[in-house]
Amino acid sequence: MSDRMGLIKQLLDTVDRPDQLRLTYASYLRILFAEPLWSGGHALGRRIPWRSAQAARGTSPTTFGSPGVYLFGAKDIPLYIGSTGRTLWVRLSRRYLVGEHAQCELAATYGDLIWEKGVSGFPEEVRAWYRRGFGASRVRLEGAVAFARHGIEHIWFALLPTPDATAAKQLEDVLIPVAQRWNADHGHLPLLNKQGWLAL
Repeated sequence: MSDRMGLIKQLLDTVDRPDQLRLTYASYLRILFAEPLWSGGHALGRRIPWRSAQAARGTSPTTFGSPGVYLFGAKDIPLYIGSTGRTLWVRLSRRYLVGEHAQCELAATYGDLIWEKGVSGFPEEVRAWYRRGFGASRVRLEGAVAFARHGIEHIWFALLPTPDATAAKQLEDVLIPVAQRWNADHGHLPLLNKQGWLAL
């Protein structure tokens, strides 16, 4: 775990050095992808299958209880980078992991329909629920569609805890364009984040 902790610290330490950040992010991904998906032990620096989130939280309460940056992916493809100034567990559980309207649950429940039809494949009651809560925004529904199309059984997340909310937001802002470049260089689609595309 010391190598993973060291790389996370390096990511935080190189936010103002883009060239070094690119190298550190690439090293972080190499280690992340070299290890099997989390199935026990400390969750820091591991790819956690989304259905294992509760169990992983039990082994790593400090990590999940910190502010920080999170990375979602499928197999060896990074898909989305986000951050929270609250706790990682609060953000992940409410938006992505727990409850019938969480992105992963939506992808698991309506996978076949939304794979083919996109957002219009969701039942009207789901789309109406999102309109009431988020107005015209379809970002979360589109995220669920993307997860379904990559195979919800392959979706994982990894955590980058930070000392505070400021550090989390700063790391997210500089890491997204770096990660977009990494995806492009490795023949993958862009991250679901809209940020960073113009930097390619």
